[in-house]
Amino acid sequence: MDSMQRDMEAYYKKLEAQMNKRIHASTNNRAFTMTAGRALAAHLKRVKIHRRLTTRWLNHLGLVNKDELAALSVRIIENEEKLDGLDDQIYTLKKSQHKNQLLLNSIHHSLEEWVAFLRIEMKELHNSKIINLEKELLDLKELFKEESDLEESDNDRKK
Repeated sequence: MDSMQRDMEAYYKKLEAQMNKRIHASTNNRAFTMTAGRALAAHLKRVKIHRRLTTRWLNHLGLVNKDELAALSVRIIENEEKLDGLDDQIYTLKKSQHKNQLLLNSIHHSLEEWVAFLRIEMKELHNSKIINLEKELLDLKELFKEESDLEESDNDRKK
């Protein structure tokens, strides 16, 4: 609140200096310039008094004054900026999430193809192993048959 009053005072003092220069340039009368300056200073005093009275009445009635409204406006603007930043972050995260979801779907589809391929390969491998085992069993059977035939023939010879 004080900084706002100081800013207004500085504004009025600057305005007073400009008016004094113009009045002095127009009238070229120092006394008139001094009188106008005093009138402006008296006006500035009245403005300060009215501002203080208005602020007191607003406080007494429980209403916000101009400075409090300005502070609230600043906070609203800051919060809007934060919300905009969060909105941008959410948008970026959603884009990233969508991109990652597409990649994940692609990987999932690729893995399904690999699983199907590996199942076929496993079946073929399993079937080839069974066929090889059957051949080996037949070979063993033949081998045992030959051995048993040899043993029989040896037994027959011994007799």
